[in-house]
Amino acid sequence: MGYMRLFGLGVIVLTLTTATLCGQGNPEAARLSREGVEAARVKDWNKAVDSFRRAVQVEPQDKKNSDNLAIALLQRATALVAQRNYDAAINDLNEAIKLKPDEVSSHRFRAYAYLSKGDWNNALQDYSVVLRAEKNDPEAYERRAYVEMQLKDYDKALADYSEAIKLKPNEAKYYQLRAVILQTKGDLKAALADTNKVLQLDPNNANAQQVKKFLEAKLNGPPPPTPTPAGPIPNPNAPPPQTGQTAPSNQVQPLPTAAKP
Repeated sequence: MGYMRLFGLGVIVLTLTTATLCGQGNPEAARLSREGVEAARVKDWNKAVDSFRRAVQVEPQDKKNSDNLAIALLQRATALVAQRNYDAAINDLNEAIKLKPDEVSSHRFRAYAYLSKGDWNNALQDYSVVLRAEKNDPEAYERRAYVEMQLKDYDKALADYSEAIKLKPNEAKYYQLRAVILQTKGDLKAALADTNKVLQLDPNNANAQQVKKFLEAKLNGPPPPTPTPAGPIPNPNAPPPQTGQTAPSNQVQPLPTAAKP
């Protein structure tokens, strides 16, 4: 199916904080925190990570230091994902999640990296974390369904595509992908119904036109000499994450990241 494409990585907007304000806290930690913020402003993520890591070492009891380190690690990981350096990205995200386990963006990007590596079980776990936090995200349902298909868990994949359709009922590709699963399960009538819905939304969809002919022939008579394949389902390669984070108090400046791959 030709309608899938590699999406860009989008923009994460997160906020770093200075560790010491109004003369309070450890001065060395405050200096390292300011150094990290300045590095982040110019997207020097290696320096930002190093500075915030040292701030944590100097003043581990100040949660702002560990939060800043988690943000910088996530930001560096998005750049690594854009470079398709998935192993390094996963290492950064593992550390970020230990520091800030409730940051959904870290789970979402790690799921993307796992999916890209074909590590289906870990991708499934992270997408499930994302969906527990953000139940109205159709793209996360789509990508988890793709992973479930690779694991041959067709019933769960079918349920996830159905959830995506509920949330975004005018998205033709979700019906097209669900039709593939229905055809795989042998439910040709339901597959044809979804294919007809695809053509209602996207009348010029050549793949759906071919699948419709095949399914009608299969249901009503001998199939065409060369059956039209319904799949495999294309790898969505995770259009990433619409992300954002509630900023801690004492905001410095929102920091956009990662160029598109």
